[in-house]
Amino acid sequence: MRDVVILFVHLIVTVVRPLGPGGLRSVVAETLILRHQLLVLNRGRKRAPNLRAADRILFGLFTLFIRPARLLRSAIVLKPSTLQHFHSLMSKRKYRILFSSKPRRRPGPKGPGKDLIDAVVAMKRRNPSWGCPRIAQQIWLVFGVEIDKDVVRRILIVHYRPESGSGGPSWLTFLGHARDSLWSCDLFRCESATLRTHWILVVMDQFTRRIIGFGVHCGPVHGVALCRMFQRAVGGHRLPKYLSTDHDPLYRFHQWQANLRVLEVKEIKTVP
Repeated sequence: MRDVVILFVHLIVTVVRPLGPGGLRSVVAETLILRHQLLVLNRGRKRAPNLRAADRILFGLFTLFIRPARLLRSAIVLKPSTLQHFHSLMSKRKYRILFSSKPRRRPGPKGPGKDLIDAVVAMKRRNPSWGCPRIAQQIWLVFGVEIDKDVVRRILIVHYRPESGSGGPSWLTFLGHARDSLWSCDLFRCESATLRTHWILVVMDQFTRRIIGFGVHCGPVHGVALCRMFQRAVGGHRLPKYLSTDHDPLYRFHQWQANLRVLEVKEIKTVP
């Protein structure tokens, strides 16, 4: 008789527990709220959709069956595009704070004048082998105008176009001769959800446009880390004869250049 009473009590507790706060009806209410929130968000509006009277009644009715601790979580609704846009703004804000050394200037004319732009472009055309630091130094020595090498680089990107008709082969001709033996790699930076900086090295076959692999590194990049990323990206593949890289200063590490010499891979710099 005692076992029967204990079994009957357990049966009552099992039946009553789903009906209490946070039980089965709480789960059902949260599911219905989520489904209705999706219907509201899918309405064709670019901004936050307005709630109708029926929406407010349904949401108010469902909240009667939800525990107060979970009520706030169910009330907040965000689209994935909103989170991505917020993450992009946070990333830009992070690097603006890290690298902005001067306060914002007042509105007005900014940038170099036309005479300085013409001088930089003319000096580059007469001396094609000169880089941005050399041109900035010569501008200072000749005209007495202090100019940063980054300003020279931005001027050349916008106003300078190399003259055609050089004696060497074109880039497409070079790709055709280097079939199946030319890879290119690029290094770029991205931010995680917690705004931690990750560097990614992507390696691609120039002729077939096939992605060879990726190498990921968290934190600042040095020579050893760059070599490790390259090994992860090309692991299991036959190495090419040539590797095309841009003029990023990160490729000037002694460990990176020594690693390419050991692997018998010749590095080719792309045309700016």
